[in-house]
Amino acid sequence: MSADAVSPALRVTTLQPRILFIRLSAVGDVINTLPALEALRRGLPQAFIGYVVEDRAHDLITRHPSVDRVHLYRRKRWARYLHQPMHWWAMFEEFSAFLHEIRREQYTVALDFQGNLKGALHGLLSGARRRVGFSRGHCKENNYFFNNEHVTPPGATEKINRVEKFLSLVGHLGVSVASPGYRLPETKEGRARVDAFLAAKGLKEYATIHPGTSDFGAMKRWKPERFAQLAERIGRETPLRPVITWGPGERPLAEEIVAGSRGQAMLAMETKNILDLAELIRSAKLYVGCDSGPLHLSSAVSTPSVALFGPKDPRTYGPYNPHHRVVLKGDLGQGSMDAITVDDAFAAVKDLLAELGT
Repeated sequence: MSADAVSPALRVTTLQPRILFIRLSAVGDVINTLPALEALRRGLPQAFIGYVVEDRAHDLITRHPSVDRVHLYRRKRWARYLHQPMHWWAMFEEFSAFLHEIRREQYTVALDFQGNLKGALHGLLSGARRRVGFSRGHCKENNYFFNNEHVTPPGATEKINRVEKFLSLVGHLGVSVASPGYRLPETKEGRARVDAFLAAKGLKEYATIHPGTSDFGAMKRWKPERFAQLAERIGRETPLRPVITWGPGERPLAEEIVAGSRGQAMLAMETKNILDLAELIRSAKLYVGCDSGPLHLSSAVSTPSVALFGPKDPRTYGPYNPHHRVVLKGDLGQGSMDAITVDDAFAAVKDLLAELGT
């Protein structure tokens, strides 16, 4: 059999390739690539795996046991430099060094999970001969034009979860994507910080409530006063103590909800990074939040979740967790966050707790 006749899957297995994952953002989507990462590592244990990721999500990938090399795309720094002409040359030098760092690894396959122009250009500039991305209609900004192998996700006529869509790219390389699972980097320091917080507060049975979203996802937020009322009901009518979690810039929002809960909710510890938040959610009996990165984090740590959805379709962006409830008022992908009442959310909480025997 000639080299040209070898199937892509067999060629990958035979040559023990150097494979580049491309998913720069957002945090939730980086989390949703982790089952694909684990499937690839399980199927090709000897492969060298690199990952291009932005600074906002790099804690999820740095020191990850399945990643051999992390290429950090310094989005915040370079975006700031764009508005400072005195730093343009420094930005050019740093970005050139970033691209050189990627090309130096001589990747043979680039897997474009980003699915837009930015992802396609990273694949093209990586130097990888095989650039695998999604087929036309399953990506944006003519991304498919820059890739030379295209994957149509399963269920092309139906909505599928992003986790399953991302798994299809890895499946294209011939590895099994059955029984997908998440794995996060180990964080002994984060675990110790969370354990210390729980011990100091005497917390054992608690629910995490994360009210925030990114500024980009502001349309997916629920009103703070409703979160406060929900926290009050959880505290009064279930065995769980509500703990309001928060990220950078979100403490005032969390404090507002604690203040409005009539003494039922507690402010969470300050999490130094997203892995601290993961450990805090991991120890909770329940997670409640909007469509945001921490919701997907709850799936990654197997914590049952209640997801409040509005303008996004939960079939695509919902939790990838067997124990969850989605609260949606309106049509799929066209729901209204304002239409979700406290009664709606609390009914989902009670229903899920009943399933769990809590």
